[in-house]
Amino acid sequence: MGLGDDLMATGHIRGLQARDPRKVRIEYGKPLWSEVFDNNPRIARPGEVGDFQVYRPRGRNGLRPYISAKSVQRWTWQDYEPPVGELYFTERELDFARKVGPLGIVLEPLLKSKASPNKNWGEARWAELVKLLREAQVEPSQLVPQSIMAMPRVRAVVTPTFRLAAAVLANARAAVLHEGGMHHAAAVVGTPAVVIYGGYISPRQTGYTLHTNLFTGGEPCGRRLPCGHCARAMAEITPKQVFEEAMRLWASTTART
Repeated sequence: MGLGDDLMATGHIRGLQARDPRKVRIEYGKPLWSEVFDNNPRIARPGEVGDFQVYRPRGRNGLRPYISAKSVQRWTWQDYEPPVGELYFTERELDFARKVGPLGIVLEPLLKSKASPNKNWGEARWAELVKLLREAQVEPSQLVPQSIMAMPRVRAVVTPTFRLAAAVLANARAAVLHEGGMHHAAAVVGTPAVVIYGGYISPRQTGYTLHTNLFTGGEPCGRRLPCGHCARAMAEITPKQVFEEAMRLWASTTART
């Protein structure tokens, strides 16, 4: 599972505890742990002893709740309403974010290494979006892991961990993100976001109503290899459209800390 899946799991666990106050152990064959679970008082750590509920983030078919089937070439999606998850930041993480300070519009062009290429909006489109934001006198920022180069003409904020990136993201007025772990983090910390879906997966699987979700692919194909359908869907999402949606969010919010 990815970090976005782990964040969705924390939302389910909050729901379980609303009905049963016992701590929850997350299992799939064996106890699971993720950095996003750190400091969460609802979740039992591996090795912790007690009378716990059990939550299994994958069903009996071994698939995540928004997937109905898989093959070598593709995922088959099913409709799913992800619960907004939780992150319990440490004082060190919050202090890191305070030192970065308020941000304008955060951009996230990076994808994890194993992500489908069909989720990629494209370097040229991101560069054009940066140009449009700069012309509108809005400074774009990018949260980058150590050793990763940021895009040209953006403020680079080095965030060595996903948790630090999420803490910093909480201080942004708005964000533009690929569908993925950071769009789930934006939902957790309440940052308004434009989420670029294209045609690979749709908001009917992983979307949040508080976000502006851009999906143009008809039926999401779930293909793992480069796909013409997804390329056409991404091409329909223009930098001008994304810019206008991002500026709409910018205009409707104020600086956040």
